Amino acid sequence: MRAPRLTVVLLGLALGTTQAAAAPLETAGATQCEMSGFSIDPDPKGTNVRSAPRADAPIIGHLAPRVRVTPVETTGVTFKVLGSKDGWLLIRDGYPSTDFTLDPANADDGRGWVSGRLVGTTLVAINLRTAPRWDAPVVANFGGDGSSPESVAVSTVHGCRGKYVEVTGTPLSGRTVRGWSYGPCSAQLTSCGFIVDEPRE
Repeated sequence: MRAPRLTVVLLGLALGTTQAAAAPLETAGATQCEMSGFSIDPDPKGTNVRSAPRADAPIIGHLAPRVRVTPVETTGVTFKVLGSKDGWLLIRDGYPSTDFTLDPANADDGRGWVSGRLVGTTLVAINLRTAPRWDAPVVANFGGDGSSPESVAVSTVHGCRGKYVEVTGTPLSGRTVRGWSYGPCSAQLTSCGFIVDEPRE
């Protein structure tokens, strides 16, 4: 009786070790960026963090579910975004830190991938552009219709490059737009201020 039990335990340990080692973080081909964002995932179980920018990649961690702070307002875990690839974002430094957990094999690295469809950010630049450059044509100018950048409801973060982020959002006018915005912030309940003129980087 004892020998089979020992065999099962050892087999379970071997499988656990293999699974942990089988999910190294994939970063090849990702663009680098410097921005921040927050979880907008409505799932009460929270957001899956994966080892690669794919829906079928192993889950290596989680972001805690959003928290309701008023009858109409919720906040999600905030984090730094280090890169993007194929609509996925490479994140690190979740806050509160207890709300961004990774499995033991990836905890020291501190990074993981989340879908941009589950990430929000607060726009601060007046102009939304066709490309991540200060001189790219303007897709939308926030302020002309009485709206402001931070009033734009960002529904998807498609990618990022440097300090620019590509988003789909809906301003007060109600017309959904997609484009690149400079220097977004992760404030969810307070103002970030506005950027009228982007630096010529």
